[in-house]
Amino acid sequence: MLGRSFEKADFDGFFGNRAVFKLWFDFKNLEIKGLGLVLKFYFKGNYMEFSNRTPRDLSFNPISSAQDRLEGTSLLDLTQSNPTQCGFNYPSNLLETLGKSRGLFYEPEPFGHSNARQAVADYLSRHGPPLDPSNVILTASTSEAYSFIFKLLGNPGDRFLVPAPGYPLLDHLLCLEGLESIPYFLKKEPGWPLDRDPFEKALRQGTKGLITVNPHNPTGCFLSLADQSFLTDQCRQNSMAFLSDEVFSDFAFPGQGSGEKPTPDILSFRLGGLSKSLGLPQLKLSWIVMEGPAGVLAECRARMELIADTYLSVNTPVQLALGDLLKFAPIFREQVLSRVLENLACLERTLADLPDVKVWPVQGGWYALVEVLKPGVSEEQRVIDLLEKQGVWVHPGGFYDFPQGNFLVLSLLPAVRVFEEAAGRIKKSFRV
Repeated sequence: MLGRSFEKADFDGFFGNRAVFKLWFDFKNLEIKGLGLVLKFYFKGNYMEFSNRTPRDLSFNPISSAQDRLEGTSLLDLTQSNPTQCGFNYPSNLLETLGKSRGLFYEPEPFGHSNARQAVADYLSRHGPPLDPSNVILTASTSEAYSFIFKLLGNPGDRFLVPAPGYPLLDHLLCLEGLESIPYFLKKEPGWPLDRDPFEKALRQGTKGLITVNPHNPTGCFLSLADQSFLTDQCRQNSMAFLSDEVFSDFAFPGQGSGEKPTPDILSFRLGGLSKSLGLPQLKLSWIVMEGPAGVLAECRARMELIADTYLSVNTPVQLALGDLLKFAPIFREQVLSRVLENLACLERTLADLPDVKVWPVQGGWYALVEVLKPGVSEEQRVIDLLEKQGVWVHPGGFYDFPQGNFLVLSLLPAVRVFEEAAGRIKKSFRV
């Protein structure tokens, strides 16, 4: 069969240490593996060339493979970021307002129902100046909020500046819109300040916007007012929009935060949502707040209305219930902060006598950052060892593109008893 003639053959490239060849035949699919090679055969007409907006190689990385092998075993999961699975107390009647009879009528509004947008404006104004609800846009998720902004500002091939280290979702969202992410760097110093020296080198033609995450994920630090002013100045001088992801802003630690935000005279967007503020990602409601000079803002609003009207993605019941739902936000915030601060103190206490391990200071959010100071074991191997030998699952710093250092990233959301046990096992792993 393999001696049969074929119409086309090409070398498809290298993925890791595997070479992948694609050969088209007129007979059934066949895949041959061996000697570090994967040979894939497709029968004629059955191969589809997908866009490069999704990764060409979707195979598991070594950490995912290790976790997959352990499926069904009892793991202490310190990657858990879903509040609904962390034992917080939600009132049993919290979602009753979703059953309002008015939800039986569909009244599409591109930016969302006026009462819901007013509820968001009131909620965000509690610690700042009043917001105009006409500048609030409701979306089904923060990811969708980003996608609306990217559609508004970027043409295929344009660029956006993103912080490094940073959350990998941003790279995926940009790629899905045919856009490119350009990193700007945070210094590995207390507070993770902006590294201004190489910043201008990152600016290129076609850079349409700059993204900040405040407080930052995963370092948990707020941008200083000086760094915010520097970044908004760069946006002003280079005709870029300013995007501030503030999904974790409700979870500033006592005495922490960046203070009053400078009022930008540039087009800017602030993002938030119920996924973090209420700990209810399943309700699928987030928001964008638009700000900027009147003329630019008016055109932005008109173009955003066209984009939002094309999708109309936010469901009616959650919009009608939003004002009531947001009353739970302060209660949830207190639960999270209590849990996070207790787990962070436990982590610091448990690892305090390890000279080669550092727990970085955190100002907000719900992650902790552990640096391994002793060279030797790679991040990836350490995470795999924790999985296989200690039954603890954490993220490696490489997941967040730390430009230097050897880091582990831990969620502080799990129940205290779970976190205490996991922290003890992590300490044990460093002593083996």
